[in-house]
Amino acid sequence: MVLPPARPDVEPITVAALLDTGDLKAGPLTEANRKWGGIEYHWSLWVGDTARGYYDDHASLQLDVGILAAPGVEHVWWLDREEFAVGAPTLCVDGMTAVVANVLADSRVRV
Repeated sequence: MVLPPARPDVEPITVAALLDTGDLKAGPLTEANRKWGGIEYHWSLWVGDTARGYYDDHASLQLDVGILAAPGVEHVWWLDREEFAVGAPTLCVDGMTAVVANVLADSRVRV
């Protein structure tokens, strides 16, 4: 899958190439770090500097909203500029990564 850029100074990139940069990755949260405010999160999601060229902060579909709309995702907390906590107990790491890749492929995250 090729992701179109959100800015004219960025080239299209494949999801595989984006994964290789390390700026798109998911990992499990430890038991000690899973609960905030009574809500259980399962995944830490990193959408780093390189990935920022493929979505716009002012787009009609915000990244966290797109992630939350995916099947299997129950909660999303945008922790800071590049990191999310995601409650998705039925997803595996590849499934969580695929969710974000599909959201980045949605044209609404760029306009």
